[in-house]
Order: sequence, then C-alpha cells, then structure tokens
Amino acid sequence: MIFHSQLSRSLLIGAGLICFASAPAAAECVVGSEELFDPFAPYKGGSAIVHKDSNFIFPAETAGFRRLCEMTADFSGESFQIRYERMIGEQLVSVDIAVVHLEDLTARDHYQIIKPSVMSHYSSASIESEGDYFISGRDDLDAYQGIFDGQKDDVPWHVSLTAIDYGYWDARLIASYPHELDVPAQEALMELVNAFQWQSPVTENKGDKEGD
Repeated sequence: MIFHSQLSRSLLIGAGLICFASAPAAAECVVGSEELFDPFAPYKGGSAIVHKDSNFIFPAETAGFRRLCEMTADFSGESFQIRYERMIGEQLVSVDIAVVHLEDLTARDHYQIIKPSVMSHYSSASIESEGDYFISGRDDLDAYQGIFDGQKDDVPWHVSLTAIDYGYWDARLIASYPHELDVPAQEALMELVNAFQWQSPVTENKGDKEGD
C-alpha cells in the first residue's frame, strides 16, 4: 500500500515530468549542441547518449527510429527525456521517452497519473484500449499501456502511453501518429520497445553509491 505522503510526492514528480505532453516548448530538443553546454558529453559513447544516473543508452538510430535530441531541457539526475521519430510513408510517428525515478509507483499508477494530460491535448479524446502490457522476453517487467483516439488539427489521431516499472526507475513512452498509420505504427512501436528490452537501468540511488 502506498501511503498518502508517498503518493503525493510521486504525483508532484509525475506532474512535473509531463513536459512533452503539456509544455512542448519547455522540452524541445536542441540539435547541433556542439556550440552549447552539453551535460551529457562525458557520457556519450560514439553516437549514443547515456543517462549517467540510470546508465540507460539511447542510440542515434534504432528500429528505424531516429533520435531527435542531442540534449533536452531536463538535466536532473532523477529524470531524463528524449524523442525518437520515424517516417512511415509520408507520415511521422513520434515517440517521447522518459526515464524517471518513481520508486513507489506501479506501472499502472504511473500510467494513471500521466493519462489525463496526454488525453487533454487531443479533441474528442477517448480510450480505445488499456491494460497490462507484456514485453517479449521480459517477464520480470511490470508494464501498462493505453491507446487513445482523438483529433489533432481535425485529423483523426492515435496516441499510445506505455509505462514500464524497473523498480527504482520507471520508463514512459508516449507515441503519437495519424490514425491511418494504426497498424504499421503499432508494429514500429513494438520494434522500438524490443530494441530497448535488453536494457536494465542501474537501480542504486545516489545515496547508496556514496555509502559504498
């Protein structure tokens, strides 16, 4: 059972980490960051970016998706957000990925916190499906996913929200694409999830590391 104080803290953390959904301008990627301060520079391996606190690796390209970000607006150790994009025909599939410390929440709890904000940014939004999400080969992971219908600039749109509980760290994927791409987009998203499925972020918090 999650005590009220723990849930309140987690709700505040979650509310502050909906940047891609609620305040896109605050979390836009900065491309060509060589001339700017890049806090991830010491942790990059080749073309990949490594979140130093979780050791989660984000390659420049994977499963047909291209990483849009070289850096983001959120540099705190407790969270990291980045975007991937993939063209299917002439249409774009966008996926915003967040790695965040939400130790006391299940994947479903995490999903329920973010869900209202995601849905609020599309007109006539409705739930198409939601429930437990199984990641192939990773029975140890608790995951939850919802798929929503909506309108974006009068165009039928689909949005999927997937939350994955790693323990100390949680991951969140928010994917958006035109409704007409439903089948190929879902297949592409499965490929992206599978490409990351082998990763298990570091679970120790900073206090544990300093005490070793």
